[in-house]
Amino acid sequence: MANIAYTIWCENLNSSIIRSQVYDVLIEKQKLSPRDNINLIAFQPFYKMFSQKEKIKNSTLKLKKSNISLIQIPCFKIPKLGLSPGKWFVLPFVFLQSFPILLFFKIIKNISIFHCRSYPITLAPIAIKKFTSVKVVFDPRSNFPEEQLKPGKEELSYKVWKFIENIYLNNADITISITSTYTDHFKKTTYGTKFIEIPNNVDVNKFKPDSVIKKQQRDQLNIGENEIIFCYSGSLNNSWNNPDTYAKFIIELRSLKIKHRFLFITLNTGQLINSFNIYGIKEDEYFLVSCDLDEMPQYLAIADFGINIMEKKDIRMSIKSAEYLSMGLPIITNSNVLGVKEIIEKHNTGLVINKLNLKEINDLILSRERLSISCREIACNFFSTEKVAKDYSSIYKSFNINYRI
Repeated sequence: MANIAYTIWCENLNSSIIRSQVYDVLIEKQKLSPRDNINLIAFQPFYKMFSQKEKIKNSTLKLKKSNISLIQIPCFKIPKLGLSPGKWFVLPFVFLQSFPILLFFKIIKNISIFHCRSYPITLAPIAIKKFTSVKVVFDPRSNFPEEQLKPGKEELSYKVWKFIENIYLNNADITISITSTYTDHFKKTTYGTKFIEIPNNVDVNKFKPDSVIKKQQRDQLNIGENEIIFCYSGSLNNSWNNPDTYAKFIIELRSLKIKHRFLFITLNTGQLINSFNIYGIKEDEYFLVSCDLDEMPQYLAIADFGINIMEKKDIRMSIKSAEYLSMGLPIITNSNVLGVKEIIEKHNTGLVINKLNLKEINDLILSRERLSISCREIACNFFSTEKVAKDYSSIYKSFNINYRI
């Protein structure tokens, strides 16, 4: 029986990401080892503690049934004020608040494993490990210094975070990589950790092809039976996922002779519409939807292909890509999205474009039915919540600790 602390710093506990990537995985993991005690320790800005209480009530009850305690810890968060969350002084601010709390839980809950989600919350468990026998799992989720800081403009903060990253990699017992592109990225520095590759998960029981829903939704939107729908789902906030990039892609595909349109499922509707107006994208060229996680599958069912393209190089393999595959949607990406590129080339689940080639797009469209079956199989075998939960469970068991209460 293990006593595990899964730690989070200032993430929205009602967000689709936390619900699918944390709650669902931990609940599924508990089915494999139901006697484990998991304390989900979530530091939250004090002003959010009461406002989100009702919103997460159902999740709290659901977690409790699986022997998972959601513990909210009030904290102070530095106001954005136009500042990057990666500024160097954020780290000591987080450490001074998290260290005494996590040490307290280590003692009273007899915590033997700290599972640290992302960079800010990881330093305190690493410090606790220095004078206890606790094990630390570093789960970075992204390349935080490169993602949060502008190269050449925030050099001091970048160097501080890279120094801290080096400490994490040399002191964590295990580091989770979403794809091998993450492992390769982290191995550029000195490291003493063991890397385990575990991808973003998807609920394959919710995200699955449904021909009936597909026909109903397409009929409502007056989409022809042979019309091709390219879909993007996720954030579009002018940084990594830039609406301008997709505006340019729509323009490039205007020469495609096969009738097609684009579907965008995003909460950033204002940014998208503004960008499309600038680039002269017409309203009859795309559909725009905002929805919650629970509604996502019925809108993804409309599509024939999922798209994820970037203008800047990045190592990520996004959650949306796992959802595309689970829905049986072949993925179109470019060589800048290294994690997705790796998955497509490894499993033959779509197309990686460097310079747009309409013949390649046409060939992809002609083979979409065969590819769709393959995408679904890959999702079920490698990206399902059950598979990822099993990998988590294996990590915890690998420490081979004799847990006692």
